[in-house]
Amino acid sequence: MTFAILGMGRVGHNMACYLARQGCEVIGWDRNKEKIQAINKYGITVSGAFAGNFKVKATTDITEAIRSAKFILVTTDSAGHKPVAERLSGRLRDGQRIVIFTGNWGAYEFYSLLKNEAAAKQVVIGETSGNLMGSPSLEYPAATKVKAVKAQMTFATIPAQAVHNVIEELKEYFPQFTAADNVLETSLSNANSVVHTPIIMANFTRIESGEDFFLYGEQSATRHVVNLVEKVDAERAAVAKAMGLTPSLVLDNLNSSWATEHDNLFDALTKNESYKVAKGPKSLDHRFFFEDFPFGVMAIAV
Repeated sequence: MTFAILGMGRVGHNMACYLARQGCEVIGWDRNKEKIQAINKYGITVSGAFAGNFKVKATTDITEAIRSAKFILVTTDSAGHKPVAERLSGRLRDGQRIVIFTGNWGAYEFYSLLKNEAAAKQVVIGETSGNLMGSPSLEYPAATKVKAVKAQMTFATIPAQAVHNVIEELKEYFPQFTAADNVLETSLSNANSVVHTPIIMANFTRIESGEDFFLYGEQSATRHVVNLVEKVDAERAAVAKAMGLTPSLVLDNLNSSWATEHDNLFDALTKNESYKVAKGPKSLDHRFFFEDFPFGVMAIAV
């Protein structure tokens, strides 16, 4: 099986190694020539939940990247969804599948730009409700670390009825995928913005001053802060319910994703082994600010 991975940042590096160790052919794409040169020269070295050095093809030519790929995995941040969709316009092949990690309304955005071509070529556009792997910041050149791989993740498609076929096609490589009814459900089930936003706002000055701290430590994710997370989560669930969905709370999502059985959100965040080593950002120029706010909580608020 050949996979194209569009966006060779932290998530793209992890995904390339995850698939390459399963024997898949992987070709990565990114606009950044230095990233591509490093990957082609060194391969990608991964440590943590799985380890090794994997030789992965990489290119700055998106046409070359997707030419022989049945599955196109989009691993950019949410702001990159529209530019990538625009680059794919006119280049898709019959029967390809686009899988966006993490959704954050990405499937709808891709569909809005590519719907005529997707319909004509029977291309399915899908998204997950979150990232499959937990990971700290990327280490260069061409090295990454995977803290853990989630046990379960919801996945939805446009058209919605295609989801079961795509999950069947991917089950050998992504057995974690479970079907959601539609992409509204996956985007509104993303726990990142609900959890990250209250915590980073409560620790804003620590981030601004470049302090070294653990994001889910008991001095940052305090009980009062977690109570705020629960209030944001309740608002998210209310919006989902008003849209005709049957929402689950973040606590339930975390327990299913990580195969844990915590009975309260404070423990689910502070006692998760994968979260214990997660550091807070040291700059305001971080995806928690430019992704989780505009594509997460603001979308709920609007």
